[in-house]
Amino acid sequence: MDHPQSPPAKQGEVSGLSSIRLRNAPPIFFISYHLAQFMLKRREFKLEVSTSPIENIKAFRRIAESNEWTIVSHEGSRLVDRFAIIMPMTQNARSLGIEVVDGPLQGLEIHSWAETKGSAGAINMAAWTIPGGEGNEEAREIIRQWAKSLPRCPWKWTFGERSRIGYLLPVFRRSRKTFAKLGLTKWDKQ
Repeated sequence: MDHPQSPPAKQGEVSGLSSIRLRNAPPIFFISYHLAQFMLKRREFKLEVSTSPIENIKAFRRIAESNEWTIVSHEGSRLVDRFAIIMPMTQNARSLGIEVVDGPLQGLEIHSWAETKGSAGAINMAAWTIPGGEGNEEAREIIRQWAKSLPRCPWKWTFGERSRIGYLLPVFRRSRKTFAKLGLTKWDKQ
């Protein structure tokens, strides 16, 4: 005898344990499943950079304007972790962002903020939301163009900055490797 809520199996439909579970699932399952799809965290391509969030946003704004794309500015906050001795504390960091509304890279976004990992010194972050994922070569080219248009080399910090942040942190090497994966090992100001 069929469950009163379960639809009859159609011809060509897969039958088996998974389809039985889905047909017999309570209605709340479908609501929570669809809500979870909207609440998923976006996949971001994060870069640790030596330039300030304002410089990061200005550089991308210039690129978007030169390509005549319509853009929308965002300003908000982001939850970041800060380590105090041995215990992580969650804090809010002010975030600036730009989203491309039209053009071939519609949906491309950059968000930038300064994050204090330890007791002093901030690490600036730039997070890209790329339409089509990180394999989108056109978006990767825009990120390379953005990095070259910054006022200074984004993966090199001064001695004073490194000392304030923490000279032996893996941030500096990780940033250099991430930019190298993009094809940027040498920086030439545009």
